[in-house]
Amino acid sequence: MDISSIYNFVLALISFWALVNITYISRKEWFVSRGIKLYYGVVLIYKKPCDVKPSPLISKISYVSIPLALIGIYMFYSAMIMSLVSKLGVLKTGVTVQLLVPGINITGIFLLYFTIAVVIAAAVHEFAHAYVARSHGIPIKGLGFAIILFVPIAFTEIDEEIFPKATKKARILTLSAGPASNIALALLLMVLLIPLVSSYGYIITNVVENSLAEHIGLKPGYIILKINGIQATLKALHSYLSLNKTIRLILTVYIPQNNSLVNISFLKPASTHLLGVYLQASPSLWLIKLVGINMAEFIVGLTQWIYLVNMSLGIINIAPLFITDGGRIVYEMIRNKTVSHVINILTLLILVLALTP
Repeated sequence: MDISSIYNFVLALISFWALVNITYISRKEWFVSRGIKLYYGVVLIYKKPCDVKPSPLISKISYVSIPLALIGIYMFYSAMIMSLVSKLGVLKTGVTVQLLVPGINITGIFLLYFTIAVVIAAAVHEFAHAYVARSHGIPIKGLGFAIILFVPIAFTEIDEEIFPKATKKARILTLSAGPASNIALALLLMVLLIPLVSSYGYIITNVVENSLAEHIGLKPGYIILKINGIQATLKALHSYLSLNKTIRLILTVYIPQNNSLVNISFLKPASTHLLGVYLQASPSLWLIKLVGINMAEFIVGLTQWIYLVNMSLGIINIAPLFITDGGRIVYEMIRNKTVSHVINILTLLILVLALTP
């Protein structure tokens, strides 16, 4: 994350909201009449009434959200605790938690993948809330979409007068439905990715200017299959590149454009520890031959990001934090504000410490 990236991101953000504000002010009545409102200059909300019909089938399926929620809670705490012990030097777990910020550490084609994935994840999350709520007798006032600064979100407007009067079971199932649906979709995509992604090898999505990769002739679209005769994995690449000595490396590269396999031999200087490429797990060769390298890369990349965003959204939303579904679930279960606040504060502290560099 360099200063220029942050500067460009902030400049783009200011330009975007300046354009939104100018457009909104000049056509305010038109926007308001269509359910679009701007708050504080950086919160854009679209909301419309929605009559979601109850479904006996969804009512039965909604009970699956309980084990899925438990899986999400386990994954959240295990990831946070492993990250903490790794940072403290107690154990070398290799697990680190990173905050993904559009425009700073999510750029280029990955920003497109991320945006599409967020829209899908948010829609799945909120429709799950809405349908489970209605299927358990809780009215829905409407559905909406919002952009807060640079974060797109969707929301369900539940009738807050009726919600507290519903049974505890209905309240908990309604709240857990959103994150559980994201985790369920992520698990499904994880299974679908198995035949789509090669068991080894990485496709180059971008080459850094004036890098070692550029000097040896690597280009976007090339697939690194082997390094010094062994299957190319991130661990293998890192082990060779991290050596503090000049060594000869041989990359076996597949070039989809002309269906050729070449060996690229070069010297890695002792002072160079980065190849200078952005890598993505390679699509399976059958998929490349079926739809072409560009479409195969897009299918795998988008599927991976939809998986990542849904799993992340599900896990963070089921965690007991003040603004999450998990935070409300804790309160609904124990009905004690003091105890629920303590749980939320401790979880927030763990999250902040895990995210701290």
